[in-house]
Amino acid sequence: MMISNTKNADSVTSCGSCSVRAVSFCSAVPHRDLGVLARSRHQIQFRRRETIVREGDAAVSFFNVTAGIVKLYRSLSDGRTQIMGFRFPGELFAIAETSRYGTTAEAVTDVETCRYPRARLKRLTSSFPQLQAKLLQMSYREQVASDDHIFLLGRKTAREKIATFLLRYGREACQGIGGKGRHVNLPMTRTEVADFLGLTTETVSRVLTSLARESIITVGVSRSVGLIDIDSLTRMSGK
Repeated sequence: MMISNTKNADSVTSCGSCSVRAVSFCSAVPHRDLGVLARSRHQIQFRRRETIVREGDAAVSFFNVTAGIVKLYRSLSDGRTQIMGFRFPGELFAIAETSRYGTTAEAVTDVETCRYPRARLKRLTSSFPQLQAKLLQMSYREQVASDDHIFLLGRKTAREKIATFLLRYGREACQGIGGKGRHVNLPMTRTEVADFLGLTTETVSRVLTSLARESIITVGVSRSVGLIDIDSLTRMSGK
């Protein structure tokens, strides 16, 4: 595991003023007990494209994203990879059910996280039983998202897949920071979007160009995408 910069809890923004606390698992900890939570984690930053954990490594910690975007992927012995998902601010990753990580986690952008050793998580859930309920709720939500993605891969057309991705990304990217999801920056490469959606890079580029021509979205510089016609995207997504 490559760790770029570990900050002492006293030198950074407190848990009480964290911008994603309301949507994260730690919201289950009462405000009066946030000191216990702060002492249980390390705030760590990762540079863009830096590996955070590797598939197969010992699963010693789990992470909560507080800023930036993380991608999760699995690899085959011949070098082929499959993106399993993305994690946004307020979401968890590297919560392994076994002693080894099942996916590699990589920072898509510059990323800030709170890292919790697994042993401390056990102590936290013992001290705050409501944390267990919150983690279970988040696990259910991830399972629903996984089921939806399997359906997307198996049954949706390229346009439906990309519309679904843009709508979800717009919602997740702005969650917890007061955004409306109308204008988003896509830090993922076209190849990463294609890999995640089971498409080719050429197909992703062609569909985005088509949606822009139809004035449903705008495509600007630095992967900036404006979601102009939300209703059309929603209908196109199959919802």
